Amino acid sequence: MNVLVVSHLALPHVGGVENLVDLELRALAQAGHTATLVTSDGTGRGLDPDYGPRVRVERIRAWHGLERRAGIPYPLFSPRLLSVLDREVRRADVVHAHGFLFPGTVAALALAGLMGKPSILTDHGGIQTFGSTLTTTIARLAAETVGRFSALLADRAVVYNARIGATLAKFRRRNDVEFLFNPVDANLFHPPSPEQRAAARKALGWCERPRVLFVGRLIATKGVPLVLGLANPNGELVFCGPGDPAILGPLPRPGVEYLPPRPQSELKTLYHAADVFVLPAAVREGFPLVVQEALACGLPVVLGDDPGFGPYRGIAGLTFTDRSPEDFRAKVELALAAGRIVGERPFPALLDWIATLFPEVPGARP
Repeated sequence: MNVLVVSHLALPHVGGVENLVDLELRALAQAGHTATLVTSDGTGRGLDPDYGPRVRVERIRAWHGLERRAGIPYPLFSPRLLSVLDREVRRADVVHAHGFLFPGTVAALALAGLMGKPSILTDHGGIQTFGSTLTTTIARLAAETVGRFSALLADRAVVYNARIGATLAKFRRRNDVEFLFNPVDANLFHPPSPEQRAAARKALGWCERPRVLFVGRLIATKGVPLVLGLANPNGELVFCGPGDPAILGPLPRPGVEYLPPRPQSELKTLYHAADVFVLPAAVREGFPLVVQEALACGLPVVLGDDPGFGPYRGIAGLTFTDRSPEDFRAKVELALAAGRIVGERPFPALLDWIATLFPEVPGARP
C-alpha cells in the first residue's frame, strides 16, 4: 500500500515524535510498502535520513518562531501545505497523521474524509500544561477546538498513553480509541555485553563513578531542575539534548556534563555506558521513546509519573516517581543499587507494529 504520513516535525529536528516517524517510515519500507512524509522544514542536529526509493519526503516551508522564542515546537506552515496535501491524499491508500493540534493533521484528515481514504490519528501529548498560564490556556483552547475536530475526523485513533486515550475518546464521543505500545528497533537498541559496556565508557572518557543520564529537551518541565538537585560527589550527571544548556548553570563544572543532541545510533553508546536513566518530566508525555530505548538497552529508568502510564507499570527496570526532590532521589538511589536489568520488555518489533498499525486497508493496492 501507499501510506501518507503527516507530522509537524521530522528528522533532522530532534525529538521523540521525530524518531517515531522515522521508525514508521523505515518499517513501512522494510514491509514492502511505499510512503510519503509531509512535514515542515524544521532543522536540527539529528541525522537527515536516506530512506531509499520507497519513501518520499515533502518539506513545507514554515515559521518556527514559537520554538525559537518560547520553546514550543509548533511550526506555522506556508499555504503550500494545502496543495501538497491535496495531491498526496489523492495518491495515498491510507493517511496517518501525528499530533491532533496541528494544521497539517486537520487538513490531511479532512481531505481523507472527502476522498473516501481511510485515516489514522496518533496523538503524542494530549492536553498539556506549560509554565505560562497564557500558553496553557491557548493550548487547552486549541485542544478543545482543533484537537476535537481532528479526533472526530479520523477513522481510527491510536495512542500509547491511557490519559491521551481518554481525551480522544471524549472528543470522539465513542469508546473506540486503541492503545498500542510503540516499537523499538532491536537491531540498534539491545543490552551491551560487558565488553561493549566497557568500550562505551572508554569512548566517552568516563571513569568508574556512576553516571545518571538525562536525554531530552533542556527545559524545566522535563525535570531538569530536579535532576540537577541530585548532584553529589559520588556520581556524575550527564545531560544530552536540544535547548539552552544555560539552564544547567556554569559549564563545564565537576559533576555535571553536557553533551549536544546526537542521532540514535550515538545515543546507544550513552545507554550502554550509563548507570541509570532519569526523566522526571511533568505530565505532558505520551510515553517517551528515549525511555523505551534505554530500557531496551538494559538501563534502569526513573520516570516522572503520569495518570496515563498504567499499561507500563510492572515493566522490569522501570520506576515511577513523583516530582518531590526526596522521592526522586530515593528512587534514583534504589535504581542505582539494583543495577542493570535483564528480561523482556513489551515493546513490539518494527514489522509487528506496522502490521498492527496498518491492518488490511480497504482499497489498498496489492
